[in-house]
Amino acid sequence: MKILQVAHSFLPYTMAGTEVYSYRLAKELAKRHELFVFFRINNPKAEEYSVKRENFEGLETYAINNTFSRCRSFRDTYRNSEIDKKFGELLDKIKPEIVHIHHLLFLSHGLVDEIKKRNIPVVYTLHDYWLLCYKGQLIKDDLSICNNASVQQCRDCLKYLLSIRRNSLFLYNLLRKRLPAALVRGLKKIHLFFGKKVMAKRLEEFFVSTKELYLKIDLFIAPTKFMRDKFIEHGLPAEKIKHCNYGFEGKGFCNIKKNQSIRLRFAYLGTLLPMKGLDVLICAFKKIKNQDIELSIYGKIFSYSGFEFYPEKLKKIIGDDQRIKLEGGYNNDELVNILAKIDVLVVPSLWFENSPLVIQEAFMAKVPVIASGIGGIPELINQGVNGLLFNPGEQMDLVNKMQYLIDNPEILKEFARNAPLVKTIEDNAQEMERIYGQLKAF
Repeated sequence: MKILQVAHSFLPYTMAGTEVYSYRLAKELAKRHELFVFFRINNPKAEEYSVKRENFEGLETYAINNTFSRCRSFRDTYRNSEIDKKFGELLDKIKPEIVHIHHLLFLSHGLVDEIKKRNIPVVYTLHDYWLLCYKGQLIKDDLSICNNASVQQCRDCLKYLLSIRRNSLFLYNLLRKRLPAALVRGLKKIHLFFGKKVMAKRLEEFFVSTKELYLKIDLFIAPTKFMRDKFIEHGLPAEKIKHCNYGFEGKGFCNIKKNQSIRLRFAYLGTLLPMKGLDVLICAFKKIKNQDIELSIYGKIFSYSGFEFYPEKLKKIIGDDQRIKLEGGYNNDELVNILAKIDVLVVPSLWFENSPLVIQEAFMAKVPVIASGIGGIPELINQGVNGLLFNPGEQMDLVNKMQYLIDNPEILKEFARNAPLVKTIEDNAQEMERIYGQLKAF
C-alpha cells in the first residue's frame, strides 16, 4: 500500500510530540508499505514554497518551505493556493492509496481538497484542537481555559494574526530576532490599532473552512476519549471520529538501568511554553524547603512567537536556587538515559492536554508521574495507584503532592510496580492498517 503522511513538521527539524509519534508510526508502517512524508520547514535562505526531497532514515520525505514571507492576510496562514498546487503535484507523482494527516498547521486546508479531487481516502489524527481553536490549545491569553470558542473570544486571542497584512509576518519575524521583547510587544500594539475593522469577518471565514473539513475527512482519530467528546460537542459527527491511543517504541526501555541518587529527583521534559505550566512547577518547587531534592528541566530555551517574554520569566523565577537545573534541549534517542536518572516526572499543563507521550514513556521506564488533572491526562493516571493528579495551576496542591512523595519515598516503588502497560507502535500500526483497509474498501 502507498501511504502518504502529512504533518506541520517532522524529524529531524522538530522533536515535539506530534513529530515524534508520526515518525515512529511512519517507520513501523514502512516495514510493510511504501511510505512518504510531506511536511513544512521554515528556511529563510531557501526559495519560498520550494519542495525539498530527502531520505531520512529510509523514509522518503518532501519538505515544503513556508516562511510566511509572502503572507498577505490571516487566510493565507491556513489556506494557501501555492502550497495546494505543490501538494497536488506530489499526489500525482507518488499516487498514494491513503493519506494520513497529522496536522495542517503552517500548511493549508486546501490540501484536503487536493486529496478528495483524486478520490483518495483521508484520515486525520487530532493531536490538538487546531480545528476548533487556531492556537490549538483552547486556552486564553491569560492562560485560563476556553470552554466555549466564539467569534468574540477568538478575536481577542488572535487579534495580531487577524490583522496580518502583506509582509507583516516577515517583518515581525525579522524584528523579534533583533529587538528586545518589550519593544516587539509595543510595535505589535501599534500594528494592531490599524487592523481592527476586518477581524470578525476573517475569523468567521476560518470557522467556515474548518467546518468544511469535517465533511471532507473520511475518518478522524482521537488519542483520548476526552478529545473525541470535545470534538463531538463542537459539531463533528460521532460516527466520523474513532478513539485510538498512541503506540510507542519500546526499544531501550526493557533493560533500563536506574541511576541511583541520595536526592529525590523531580523533572520536567518538554517544550517551554506558558500553557505547559512550567512556571507553576518552579514556583511550587521553590516553596519546598528540603535541600535533598532537585528539579531538572529538559527543554530548549527558545523565544516562541507570541511568548517572547517567557524564557526570561522562567530564569527570573528560578533565581539562584541551586536545586533547579536547566538541562537544555534533548533528542528523542536520549530519552531512556534521561528517564533513568530521574525519580518523578511532573507534567504541570494548564491546557486540555491530549495524551502526552512523555507520561506513557515514563510508565515504560517505571518512573512515577505527578500531573495536572486536565484534558486526557486522567485517562492515563490512576490517582494514588500509578501516580498523582493535582488541580491545574494550583501551586499549593502541587506542593502537597510533591511533599507527600518526599515524606513517603516508599510510595514511589509502589507506583512504579503499578505502571500500566503501554500500547506498542507495532500494535498501533496494525490498527492503522485495518483503518486504511476499511476506507479503501468503500
